[in-house]
Amino acid sequence: MYEIDTSVVEGWPDPAALEEAAAPLLEHAQGVVNVVQAAASEWSGLADVYRAPEAAELVAAFGKPVQVSEALRTGVVVVYRALLGYADTVRDLNRRRGLLLDEIEAFYRERDTYLERMALMEGMGDESASMSGTAVAYEADDLQRRVRSLAAEHEQAENDCARRINSVPPADGPVPAYYDAGTATDLAVDRTRSRLQYLESTAEAGAAGSLEMLALLKSLTPGQLLDYGMAEADFLRSGLASPPPVDQVRDWWAGLSPEQQAALMVAAPGVIGNLNGIPYKARAKANRINLDAVFKDPRTRAEDKAALQVIYKALKPADKLLAPPRSIVSFTPDENGKPLVAVAIGDLDTATNVTWNVPGMKTTVADGLESWTKSAQDLYDGQVFADLISKDKESNSVVSWVGYDSPEEPPSGEVLSTELAKAGGAKLAAALDGFTETRATPEDDAGRPRLNVVAHSYGTTTASYALKATRHEVATATFFGSAGIEWREIGSAADLHVAKDPAGKPEVYVTAASEDRVAPLGILGSGLRGREGRWDPTGDWFGGKNFSSGGGYDPDTGTVYTRTTGHDAKGWAADGSGDTVFAATSDHGYLDPRTESAHNIALTSTGRGHLIKELIPLRHEARPGYGGMDYPTGPLIERDLTPEELTEERSK
Repeated sequence: MYEIDTSVVEGWPDPAALEEAAAPLLEHAQGVVNVVQAAASEWSGLADVYRAPEAAELVAAFGKPVQVSEALRTGVVVVYRALLGYADTVRDLNRRRGLLLDEIEAFYRERDTYLERMALMEGMGDESASMSGTAVAYEADDLQRRVRSLAAEHEQAENDCARRINSVPPADGPVPAYYDAGTATDLAVDRTRSRLQYLESTAEAGAAGSLEMLALLKSLTPGQLLDYGMAEADFLRSGLASPPPVDQVRDWWAGLSPEQQAALMVAAPGVIGNLNGIPYKARAKANRINLDAVFKDPRTRAEDKAALQVIYKALKPADKLLAPPRSIVSFTPDENGKPLVAVAIGDLDTATNVTWNVPGMKTTVADGLESWTKSAQDLYDGQVFADLISKDKESNSVVSWVGYDSPEEPPSGEVLSTELAKAGGAKLAAALDGFTETRATPEDDAGRPRLNVVAHSYGTTTASYALKATRHEVATATFFGSAGIEWREIGSAADLHVAKDPAGKPEVYVTAASEDRVAPLGILGSGLRGREGRWDPTGDWFGGKNFSSGGGYDPDTGTVYTRTTGHDAKGWAADGSGDTVFAATSDHGYLDPRTESAHNIALTSTGRGHLIKELIPLRHEARPGYGGMDYPTGPLIERDLTPEELTEERSK
């Protein structure tokens, strides 16, 4: 009675035996590579003595064996790491199994005591004896459940190990191959790797340590870089904690051979993909490699893979005939338990007008990247249209920057605090300064791209901290639907590092829709419970250039610009639904095409804020009333005015 089946946690492999079996793998694989490379080195000597039409082909004959040997070593490293990981897991499971078996033994002793007592009580006619067995039964069931759970963990670890081993491609598949001229530098390489590993584990190293790390990487050949990347893959998936100055990174990258650059994008994708000073085209390649590696890693959780799928979707060009390319500016696989990413629309290496688009609360990769990137595309399209109207030959790029840990929406109180905004502001400042310095052309200041910041909701709070901290001015900043600016830290728009117009006023633009009911609540709530408090930047205290989001008709053409009906950048609520209390209706978000706000933001973020017009207010459709009288209480007219209607409006 009350037996627990522990057979399912028996027969596990010995971790020490697994490690002993894995230990020789790397040595044997490297031995194959050494033999093949040595033979290739001898064979290459034919180039100096053999002259014939087929000489080049003959000398290159060892290319394939070298490639296969490198692929073999790559695969063996995967197997080696899989076995060691499995051994570590089994060792931990064995420890937990031992503790659980001890609990089961203690339970058996208590069970035997209980059974003796129950038999005695039943002999005395005590009917309550059987009732007391309920607790014993529950404990037995719980212990059995824990045994099964432990067995399931082992089965999962065993399957994970098998999947990683089975994922190794055939040795003759398409793999990068580099010839490193033998093993004469093995000792120096070992010292370099040892120093690199030390720097990885030394958080106090700072920018100087990061610069030393880059110099050490430069000293390695492409093949050695790939080896290092395989051995330290987890560390190299994230960026450097303290990046060196951008100009030093730029010089370092330029000093690498093309082969080293290509190898580093594969070996250290997280470092290269997030390092300011490296061309954005190279960063995009590295980040895509990193994204693919994390997605294919069997250790990546299902919920994280779902988030990464959103990044893949956001990288697809818009459904337009001449859609601009999209690329990953930065990518961090795990930041406080979730990925962060920035997606560029257009070419950041060549664009003459660049805009960082900063989102507000609850904009995560999983829940907000898709919508925010669509809004970034709408902004890009608006900028292109503004260029066409002005007949300017600009090239634009907009960055959908989901690059900071944004706050959760209420009832969470995160959005009422500035803590996440300050942390995000530091990251945004680094990204903005990094772009400016990466694209710097000291010999031609006029050729530098115009850099703009567009921010929504809590993103305006984040952007305000960033723009106070940047080393370089941006051309314009536009805040819409602001959740408030901390007035104690930022006394006015003049405190932000934003260029000024000829009259000396900062090029900081602000708008808030009258139907936006969310932003005022965030501002009001920020001052509750002793918080620092934030103020509305549309107020006179801030000194920004206010523009309307209420919609209206162009006084010169009668063209209609629709109003913004809620807090969202991209409207989604159905007309007449309860969602419209706080959400913007479809096509009526701040950045939706044809809204006044989107039109004006396209102007401000291309240096044309002075072209913003005061519109004729939207008209209501007249409805018949009692006694033959008309009452202007119908719906707003959101279409272009006819010439006659425009003339009528002008006459009012």
